[in-house]
Amino acid sequence: MLIDLTHTITPDMPVYPGSPAPVFSPSGTLTRTGYRETLLSMVSHIGTHMDAPFHLLQDGQSLDTLPLSQFCGRAVVVDVSAFAPGETITADFLRARNGELRSADFVLFYTGWETRWGSQDYFEDAFPVPDAEAAKYLVSCGLKGVGTDAFSVDRLENVSYPAHRVLLSGGLVILESLRLKKTVERKRFTLWALPLKFISADGAPVRAVADFREEPEGGGETP
Repeated sequence: MLIDLTHTITPDMPVYPGSPAPVFSPSGTLTRTGYRETLLSMVSHIGTHMDAPFHLLQDGQSLDTLPLSQFCGRAVVVDVSAFAPGETITADFLRARNGELRSADFVLFYTGWETRWGSQDYFEDAFPVPDAEAAKYLVSCGLKGVGTDAFSVDRLENVSYPAHRVLLSGGLVILESLRLKKTVERKRFTLWALPLKFISADGAPVRAVADFREEPEGGGETP
């Protein structure tokens, strides 16, 4: 079974405060050109997307230079939706799940913010995020990436982006604005999150999919 973890990109979708909304305009129509074609204008960090180390780090890798194996692997969803508003995810909280996390390639946090998509409540700056020590612990787990159903792994008010910097410095990618609600009660799965490939990609929209089909022998990674 495959579950789509991706929000649809639309002109009226939520965008990061200060970023422009996507614009769709026809560059071809059935009556004028004989075919439909759409000109898209949007920022690289839009909707369900992936952050590359290049996003914040001077010498970080861009998505187009990372191997395909960085974009797929075993994933586990950690439910933090019961956290109090403004509560942070600590290293101790994660260490209590040490075995589960260290056998995964991706750790995805279900904060419950996904249910607010499409409303101003989605931008309420109170969703659970990992603090710097928690981010360091996640790096120590040897992960490929960390994700969330909220729009960031850092608070909007913290413009130093501590979790981003720790995770990206550790060589991880970051997935934001995922749809995780349907995966919370399920066991681990294979995550596929393939970013749009363009030169010097600091980030890109992804089509993220949870693959619950039986993994081939040797795990869910591809060569």
